[in-house]
Amino acid sequence: MSDSNYTFSCPRCGNEVNVNSRYCMKCGYLNPSHPDNQQYMKIIDKNVESYTVTNSGMSNINVNVNEVRATGVDVAFGNNTGSFMICFILNFVFYFVSVLGLFGACYSLYEGNLSMVFSSELCYLLFVFTIFSMINYSIQLVYMKMNCRWWAPFIPFYNIYAMSLALDGKKWTNYLAFIPFIGQIYYLVLLYKMGNAFKTGGFLTVLFPFIMFPVIGFGSHSFNNVCYISERDSLEKEYSKKKTFLVVSCIVLILSFVMYVYSHTFSINKGISKFNNVYLYLVSERVMNRTQLKVENDVIECDEENVYPKYLYFKSLDDYFSIPFYIYRDPIEAYVKVARVNGELEYYISLTDKTYGFPETKFEDVKINSVVEYTELDKAYKNGNKCYFKRTA
Repeated sequence: MSDSNYTFSCPRCGNEVNVNSRYCMKCGYLNPSHPDNQQYMKIIDKNVESYTVTNSGMSNINVNVNEVRATGVDVAFGNNTGSFMICFILNFVFYFVSVLGLFGACYSLYEGNLSMVFSSELCYLLFVFTIFSMINYSIQLVYMKMNCRWWAPFIPFYNIYAMSLALDGKKWTNYLAFIPFIGQIYYLVLLYKMGNAFKTGGFLTVLFPFIMFPVIGFGSHSFNNVCYISERDSLEKEYSKKKTFLVVSCIVLILSFVMYVYSHTFSINKGISKFNNVYLYLVSERVMNRTQLKVENDVIECDEENVYPKYLYFKSLDDYFSIPFYIYRDPIEAYVKVARVNGELEYYISLTDKTYGFPETKFEDVKINSVVEYTELDKAYKNGNKCYFKRTA
């Protein structure tokens, strides 16, 4: 059907009105979707309780208008959206078959080994495909809410034309979309107008279109406070109940995420362990540098001044060195050993957080991979020459 033949049935008299007309030629009812009529929306008849109307190729539809107007929207009868039910069935069947296809492909690839199937890329593919399907279906819902064909988003050039006609009401403006650079700007303008028309925020729709399309499509937002009705199931109040696709998609999203986390638990634990190793190494480096500086500046006092090796014990490193993020983890216990070899001072360190750490190691030899499972310090420091940082005034 060409755009010039798009019609809606006047809710006042039942006469078919061209979508581009400002008013019904029979009774004068203002076309609520026409941009020039937005300022006159307040004079649209609010008192009629119900209509029985007939649209092209459709049977009579009895609609209680007040049930819809109770939500703050007006009602217009249009035949431009196409079948909501056909749109829903095609999207749902395509999604369901695709999910089964992905599972079947992975099942075949790993020869029926379910543990391998769920630990493969299946979870990631399901998650990404579900997000894509939700956005794709929501875009179709948005077009239907603007009284455009649900299949319009799939047709190159026509998708912009239909959006432009719904939002601008002028046929010539859609040609701006074909001009380089200007076309991209014009599309952003259309998104801005669409956000305002659905009262979800123009700038939000421009900045986050792939978030706002599902919000508008699956939500109860109406287009310029008008609900277009082409069949009973497309009532705006029914839109809010037709969430089967959304519910199924969310369930698949949650399951795929849980399966991904479960199947990659070892990798996650390994990553956490690696982070912990890096943290302990950085902590040891901080302790080593500051302790060496204090020793060389004679800012320590010992039980016996000239006896080596000297031991500095720290029950909790944060009490002495202000370790970053220390509050979020278990205390780190450590000691530093200062030995004199051939007249030169050598430094050794050992630390543990009661789970990981490393035994006594020379400062220069401490590396990230030095960290191992190490639950308790060597008690040699208890029998050595104990030293302490001097108290500052």
